[in-house]
Amino acid sequence: MNKTIVTRLSGAAAVIVLATTLSACAGGQSVAEACKIAQDELATASSTISSDLSSSMSKAATGENVDFGALFQPVMDGLTAAQSKVTNADVKAPLTAFTDEFSSFIQTLEGFEMPDVSKIDPTDAAAMEKLQAAQEKAQEISTKSQEASTKLGEQAKKLQSVCGA
Repeated sequence: MNKTIVTRLSGAAAVIVLATTLSACAGGQSVAEACKIAQDELATASSTISSDLSSSMSKAATGENVDFGALFQPVMDGLTAAQSKVTNADVKAPLTAFTDEFSSFIQTLEGFEMPDVSKIDPTDAAAMEKLQAAQEKAQEISTKSQEASTKLGEQAKKLQSVCGA
């Protein structure tokens, strides 16, 4: 269960990092400037996502509650900031599409809690039902995260195509 979620979340994190490699050119609110704004906002917002994800997975593995949706909120905030600053229509459209997909991705993680399996009594039927439910939810999240990761990748490519990265 944990490996699948880590793989899916890592995939999403990789897409975020990919999106931050937009070309960094100077100019007015041209395509180049809009791309630079987006790059700068995303780079700042996603600078700690890999280490935060690793730390959160470690905490979850030891039974600590982790809000996985909140883990990606700084990136969402960076995307929102970029959207508010980008006025160039050629960049704003794919940036908005990427932001919308990212928001959907975060929603798939809301409310998920990984149970501390070290504290589950395998002879307790109720505890085993809870574990089964958590495993089913993890599988659902894994599937949705993979779908979201694919869509994010598609939107990132469109954004990079506009920005010339």
